[in-house]
Amino acid sequence: MRLLWLVMPWSAGAAAADALGACSEASARILSAELWAAWALVMTATLVRRPWALTVVRIAAPASVAVAVGAVVAAAAWDADLAAPRAAAAIAGAAIATAVALLPETGNSMVDGLSYGNERRMLLRTPFLLAIAPIPLVWAAVVAGIVAPAVLWAIEQWIWAIVATATGLTAAVLGFRSLQQLARRWVVFVPNGFVLHDRMATREPFLLRRADVASLGPAPADIDLAAADLVDISGNALGPVLLVVLSGQVEVVPRTTGTAQVLSVSQVLFSPTRPGEMLAEAARRRIPR
Repeated sequence: MRLLWLVMPWSAGAAAADALGACSEASARILSAELWAAWALVMTATLVRRPWALTVVRIAAPASVAVAVGAVVAAAAWDADLAAPRAAAAIAGAAIATAVALLPETGNSMVDGLSYGNERRMLLRTPFLLAIAPIPLVWAAVVAGIVAPAVLWAIEQWIWAIVATATGLTAAVLGFRSLQQLARRWVVFVPNGFVLHDRMATREPFLLRRADVASLGPAPADIDLAAADLVDISGNALGPVLLVVLSGQVEVVPRTTGTAQVLSVSQVLFSPTRPGEMLAEAARRRIPR
């Protein structure tokens, strides 16, 4: 991811430079400065292994595809002789960077920067209902809230720029905080077991002690989801779901709209982004399967 973003000025950046040739000198300078500032922010984020940095990368990388496509279209309209390989390199570079940014391995590596000692963090998969609509819409609001004011200031639309700055940046901040919650949903391996940390599903994280784990593995297809001793925090995420069965019980407080209720359960369903890697880590830590 770092390497792909490092070379971005020579792919999508080159197309953006071509497109800026159609702007006035003042506008081109302002837009160029804004693009370089955005590039530097994301480059810094790739060097900082933290959840907030992962959120920055996963917002900016898809946005770079839109920038690359827009730059290629604008440059082609201004210069009919724009080389096809140059345009393809711009879009392909942004698309590949986006694909790498969204990889589970990228996410796990960046959030694991918070770990210390014998800990290890691994992200949980995004709940299905959030993935199909709310997240793309919030992402679009964040990007628009940042890009629109920047463009309006550059083209000297002062009144609209002031309005867009007040409303757009507020929307961007609120949207970033919402997306940040996705980067703080994880499994944390600790010396005596692992913690499930998902404040979208439960009010508090809870520890599953290694001594209490009877088995950990893929959930069977015929599992009874209505069982009184089972709690499902997988969020109906697409992909494999893991089931941990305890020899005793653990207290869990599901996040509901009503009064908080403490459940004592002996079975927990959850969905890490890389279930196979999580099971391998559990085996290394002598957690029963």
